[in-house]
Amino acid sequence: MNEAIVVFSRKGIFQVQITARDVRSREHARKLWPLVSPGMPRQMVTWVSPSFKDGKLRQRAHFRTLPSLHAFNLKAHFDNEEASWQRIAQESPEHRRAKELVAAELSRRLSAGLAMPWAFKDADASDYPLEGNLLLGADQVTTEYPLETPFGSKFRLDVAVLGPPIQTGPMVLGGVEIELGHAFDGRKALIGKSLGFPLISIDITEMTLAELTPEWAQRVLTATTRSHEQGRRQTYIYLHDLLYPLYAQLPAFLDKEQRHQFLVFAKNDTLSRLVRWLNFLAEKLEYPKNAVAVALVNGKNEQARKMLERAGQVVGPDWREFNDQQCLRLTLPRPKGPTDLQAHRFHMTLARILLSHCDALVGYKYCNGVDNERPEEDVWIAHHWVAHMEYTQHRVLPKRLAEPINRLITVIANLHRNHAVADQEA
Repeated sequence: MNEAIVVFSRKGIFQVQITARDVRSREHARKLWPLVSPGMPRQMVTWVSPSFKDGKLRQRAHFRTLPSLHAFNLKAHFDNEEASWQRIAQESPEHRRAKELVAAELSRRLSAGLAMPWAFKDADASDYPLEGNLLLGADQVTTEYPLETPFGSKFRLDVAVLGPPIQTGPMVLGGVEIELGHAFDGRKALIGKSLGFPLISIDITEMTLAELTPEWAQRVLTATTRSHEQGRRQTYIYLHDLLYPLYAQLPAFLDKEQRHQFLVFAKNDTLSRLVRWLNFLAEKLEYPKNAVAVALVNGKNEQARKMLERAGQVVGPDWREFNDQQCLRLTLPRPKGPTDLQAHRFHMTLARILLSHCDALVGYKYCNGVDNERPEEDVWIAHHWVAHMEYTQHRVLPKRLAEPINRLITVIANLHRNHAVADQEA
């Protein structure tokens, strides 16, 4: 199968079609997950990478349908994959050694006051690179750290970078997972869609114990500063789109005020809780008064209705399905760069709240007051005037940053249910 449908996008459910050649890597496929067949009934598919022999193409990239499950439970599916993965990892001395070496190298850097920089460029989302420091604000590195997903499952992070709590419990600032080439794609995709921190994935497939040395750990971690889309690579960074505004290195000419805006559509009680949480967070992190503006935009009069509809047009045509009466608008200073600890803690906590504690659709405006002149475009395109009647175009960041995880769970369960019914009728 050469074509597939991307289930979730800003254009709506089942609205974007891609070819197998459009998928650059296994990691890219996980970011697009779930994918389904173009025909009816829709079936979930997996991406199969091209294979080569003696430098010649043996098999082109393609999509393969997955077997139907008559009683599909996403939590049970994730838990089964997690149990299988943990069994494989525990039986592998290479996995254990790699995990210990990576944790030791991060601890060494932390003790010495050294940064752990990472960087990559996502050409689909922006013309500008994403850059960060995995150890910014950290005070400890630990292994086998337990985390809970928004859909009720738990998993253990091979290596976790932790910082002081905002309220209770350490703040997870980053993580590292060691891969052995076993493609637990559903597990990895779901983890990537629910994390509020950068996750570095290191593939040790076919490596021997003798090759896993302290020098290897240094090399593989510093590889995070190179582009990760040049084919299959050993080191890859998973980053939720919700964190792109924190790490994107945008030029100052895009916005003199250096303020950006998040638009959140959710149920009224969720929006009310968010107002309280975000105001508390701004105060806790000692932002100046009025630097962080949290407001509810409702449709109680004609002017407010227009503001709500303009906000809805940013996140996509399906915004009314989440709340057609009001949304939350959060306006705050844009991060000053990879060393801005205050912005780092605020945006990472914001991501964790929205991904783990809210069922929310999240949109974004790269500057306060920017007009959505091209609503059909999924990425903000800015014009920079360089001379009279001359300007350059710049792809800034996506307009839609997050889908509610419960919506994803519901759609996947329905896909499997419909497939099972079709099988029975056949």
